[in-house]
Amino acid sequence: MAPEPEGEPLHLDAVGADLRERLDEVSARLEALKAPPERGSGIGFGKRIGDGTTEAIGRLTDVGVADRLEAVQARLERALAKLAEGSYGSCDDCGAEIPAGRLRSVPESVLCVECASGASR
Repeated sequence: MAPEPEGEPLHLDAVGADLRERLDEVSARLEALKAPPERGSGIGFGKRIGDGTTEAIGRLTDVGVADRLEAVQARLERALAKLAEGSYGSCDDCGAEIPAGRLRSVPESVLCVECASGASR
C-alpha cells in the first residue's frame, strides 16, 4: 500500500485490502509451521547427536515464531472486525482516536500509543 500524505484521510478500502493480504500471509506461514513433520523425519540421536539437537532447537524456535504469528494474526483479525463494525481507528481500551499516522505505519493497531505502551509492560 502506497503511503498517504499525513493530512489525507485514511482510505478504509485500501486499509482493509492490506489487512486481508497480511492476514493471508500470516495464516499461510502459521499453517506451514504447524504442519506435522514428514513421516520418518523424526529426531534421531544416532552417531551425530548434534544433528538431533539442531533439529530440536529449530522446532523450539518454530514454536516461538508461531506464537508471535498467532498474536499478529489476532491483531489483524481484530482490526478487520473493527473495520466491519465501523470502529476502526478508536482504541479498544480507552476509546480515544488512534492517530492516522499510527494507523498508516501499523494498520493492525487497535490500541492508542498510551494504552499500547501500558499493555507491553
